[in-house]
Amino acid sequence: MTLTLNDLRDVVRHADATKPRSTQTAIGPSDAGVECARRLGHKIAGTPAVNTAGDPWAAIVGTAVHAWLDGAFTGDRWITDRRVTLPGYMTGTLDLYDTQTNTVIDHKVVGATSLKRVRDHGPSKQYIAQVNLYAAALEVEGIPVDHVAIAYWSRSGNLRDAYLWTGPYDRDIVNATLARLDAIRTIVDADGVASLPTADSHCLFCPHYLPAATVLTEACPGHNPTQPK
Repeated sequence: MTLTLNDLRDVVRHADATKPRSTQTAIGPSDAGVECARRLGHKIAGTPAVNTAGDPWAAIVGTAVHAWLDGAFTGDRWITDRRVTLPGYMTGTLDLYDTQTNTVIDHKVVGATSLKRVRDHGPSKQYIAQVNLYAAALEVEGIPVDHVAIAYWSRSGNLRDAYLWTGPYDRDIVNATLARLDAIRTIVDADGVASLPTADSHCLFCPHYLPAATVLTEACPGHNPTQPK
């Protein structure tokens, strides 16, 4: 019997598929700002994932870098890996809080294309909502938040390639995100997932994407640009 590369890959895939984050079913801050209402609807409805054949390596590298960064930011200035809750909505784990500037920071480990995109156009609405939701959860605990930030670290480049986006903590974004979640839950309960519109939110990475899907309560064939948003 000879060891093969597939033997090693299978161990990696199994470990990734069974880690707590991979099996999480509740909506969290990282999901709440997803622009595709149908994807959120499937998450709310608890629809089993059908798009599970993707390569997990980029996410694994990101997780490893996050763990390293948690250990790097030590001392009284920093709070790392903090479990937080927005009562009635969600729990999540924020990456970093700076007590000197009252800033919530979320780490993103990305490739060169994503780095260029964020430098040119700024973060996605999903990521901006995510970091503001973390800020709101900290505020519930009585911890002051003035600013939010997203630190982009290069997955394949150098430390000098990192990019930091910052903005003011925006409660309006939090309120709008939670109101949208409430509206989507109402639609899912009344009419089901199929009635929800799609949006161009990286369908290939959606756990509910199935190109040939016809039963929309079980899977989604992808964004239909003719549908109203």
